[in-house]
Amino acid sequence: MSIKLREDVVVTGTLIWYLKICPREVWYMARQITPYEGHPKLEKGRAIHQIYSDRIQISLEGMKIDGFRREERTVIEIKSSSRHLESARAQTNYYLYRLKEVGLNCEGEIYVPKKGERHRVTLNEDQVRRDLEEVKSIVNSENPPPRVRIKYCKKCAYKDFCWG
Repeated sequence: MSIKLREDVVVTGTLIWYLKICPREVWYMARQITPYEGHPKLEKGRAIHQIYSDRIQISLEGMKIDGFRREERTVIEIKSSSRHLESARAQTNYYLYRLKEVGLNCEGEIYVPKKGERHRVTLNEDQVRRDLEEVKSIVNSENPPPRVRIKYCKKCAYKDFCWG
């Protein structure tokens, strides 16, 4: 299945992650409408990645893996909290799918350093295909999905786009 949404848009791990939180964010990101870069949540995430990510990252078009344990063939996705585990699982699952496409069969792990939590992720190809189709549908829409107030809106870096 192609990761190209359009000639100018590739499915990224971030789009898959946002799909599970707020589809409207997927539409914004795919159009290069970026949130306020100085938002505290974004800065915190960047700081955690700078501390815990591997110095040499594995990447393919549309994805950059935070860490990799070679001896166990384990992809590691680092998150600042366990609040969005469903999103992190979908993102990690996408990475596992992409790596399998290039011949590397791996397991996945979500690491939450603040709590010392590690969550295992095993590839679910059917779920990745469904997620890719959903992202493509959102991105190819002329308008963003309707606003839906969810519990994350209050602290969202995009809240001014939706509710401002």
